[in-house]
Amino acid sequence: MSFLIKSTQPAKSGVSFAPSIPPGRKGLGLALIINLSLTLLSGTAWAAAPPQTEPAQKTWAQLINQTEQRIEQNLVTEADRVRFESEQARANGILAGAPVVDGLYRSDRLMSDFGANEMEIGVRLPLRRFGQSDAWRALAEQSALSAKTRTEANRLILLGDLRQMAWDWRRAEVELSTAKERNRIMQRDLAAVTKQLKHGEAAEVDRMSVESRALAVQEAVTAAQMQLDTIQTRWQQLTGTSQLPLDLGQVTPTEQALLNNPELNTPDGLLAQQPLLRQMASEVGMSTARIEAERAAGAGTPEIGLGVKRDRGDRGVPYDNSLQLTLSIPFGGQKYRDPALAEMAQQRATAQVALIKNTQQILGEVMALRQRIAAWPSRLTQLDRRAALSEKTLTLKQKALRLGELDWTRLLDFEREAADARLQARLAHIAYQADQSSLKQTLGLMPAANRDSQ
Repeated sequence: MSFLIKSTQPAKSGVSFAPSIPPGRKGLGLALIINLSLTLLSGTAWAAAPPQTEPAQKTWAQLINQTEQRIEQNLVTEADRVRFESEQARANGILAGAPVVDGLYRSDRLMSDFGANEMEIGVRLPLRRFGQSDAWRALAEQSALSAKTRTEANRLILLGDLRQMAWDWRRAEVELSTAKERNRIMQRDLAAVTKQLKHGEAAEVDRMSVESRALAVQEAVTAAQMQLDTIQTRWQQLTGTSQLPLDLGQVTPTEQALLNNPELNTPDGLLAQQPLLRQMASEVGMSTARIEAERAAGAGTPEIGLGVKRDRGDRGVPYDNSLQLTLSIPFGGQKYRDPALAEMAQQRATAQVALIKNTQQILGEVMALRQRIAAWPSRLTQLDRRAALSEKTLTLKQKALRLGELDWTRLLDFEREAADARLQARLAHIAYQADQSSLKQTLGLMPAANRDSQ
């Protein structure tokens, strides 16, 4: 079988080939032409495809903004904006409510032959009581403050969820790397004991023991990989990115100064900084503004009316036209207003108690975190030292095994102890950084675009 390929005039887009097929081999030649064409097309497509580049890592501030847009958390902000605008429009108005148009037509034509009739038309304007405009204006301002604090509180809650997930990611990475490292050691041990078994230097039970430990370690690697994959999937689904923040675990001098600020250890200082507490305080202020608005409304809404009246006593008698001016002022009725005021006061008291309770709880968490963070350096030193000693001990025990002074069962125990020591030391360093991040979360420190933090 033979065929020739003759080159033709190159096209503008590349090189083309026109194959020459020997007689009697057209079917086989057609298949070769198709395969060759597909090969060239696939190579062209592969060359034209842009390279897949990993997106640049984002900071915490960028990640929070991106995640808020993905989960449409700004819908709450939009609802608060509409509420504030409506309350502000009511406060800036003139009347206390919508005007009312009254109309009247009365005739006795159907009941008698005199033909007397009466027509009236007028409008009633609800008037505001003294101080009611100021009360509504204060309520609108408090509504704006509540919207702002709710936005900050929701952002802090979202940041806390992402922080927890990020540190779970880091812990899963450490557990997976430690499991893989131990798996490499076990595979090396399995190869060594198998070689010794062939030379009669080890028993079958030793090989079976090592193989059993190796299978258990392989299962640990699989479990750690599944855990890491689960966290990464959840992270990407929520944030839209497959990378952790660029500034994870970093603390800038500005943040360090805030963390060391003694005023944050007091209720007033914490209330000025913590978005969750500020949002609860704004709810207390909102309850107070509602009470003041209800009190300013008084017993009811006064009304002033303006209208015209046209009537006559009998047919043929000229109409009598008149202008009417009315004023209605409600009075009394305190017992009808007391239940609503009492309910509002109860809501305010509940909000105040919740604010005080949460302030004390957060202060307790801050103190506990500060104590734990202060104790971490010495503990890390001890764990690192223990891990180093375990590694040195394992090296000596491996040498003793080669000299025949130690059996495989004891060596496997030492290898497990060394792996556990390494894992504890690595997880402790992550826990130290996670506690620092938890302290910032508890104090309500938010990432800013001009800060490399969190």
